[in-house]
Amino acid sequence: MAVILVTHDLGVVAGRTDEVIVMYAGQVVERAPTAALFANVRMPYTEALLESVPSVKSTIEARLPTIPGRPPDLADPPSGCRFAPRCRYVKAVCREQAPPLLTEGEHSYRCWFPVGEPSGVGRMAPTSGSAA
Repeated sequence: MAVILVTHDLGVVAGRTDEVIVMYAGQVVERAPTAALFANVRMPYTEALLESVPSVKSTIEARLPTIPGRPPDLADPPSGCRFAPRCRYVKAVCREQAPPLLTEGEHSYRCWFPVGEPSGVGRMAPTSGSAA
C-alpha cells in the first residue's frame, strides 16, 4: 500500500512515512528515507521547512519563522537554482547555474552548498540573500 502526503509541514510526515521527497518549484530538491533526511538535511529549503514546524515549547504569541520572498513564476523560472532568490545562503553560482540532483547513497539533493558540508551552507554565516 502507498500513501502520498502533500504538505509543507514536515512534522506531519516525520512519523508517518518511510521516505520523504521535498519539492520546490516543480523540482525534486531532496529525497531520502525519512530518518536519514531528518538526521542529515542537505537542502536549505528543507532546512527552512523544518524551522517553520511549530514547537510545543513555543509560546502562543511566538511567530513561526517564514521563508522570505515568493515562489518563482514557473512560466519563467529564474536562472540557476530555483530557490536562490529566497535562500539565506545564496552565492553567485546559485544564481547562475542550476545545481544537479546529487546522490549520496539513498539521499539525493539539489544544492551547490549543501547544509552541513564544510564548504557548504552549515559553515558560513547567512548572506541575507546577497550574492557573494
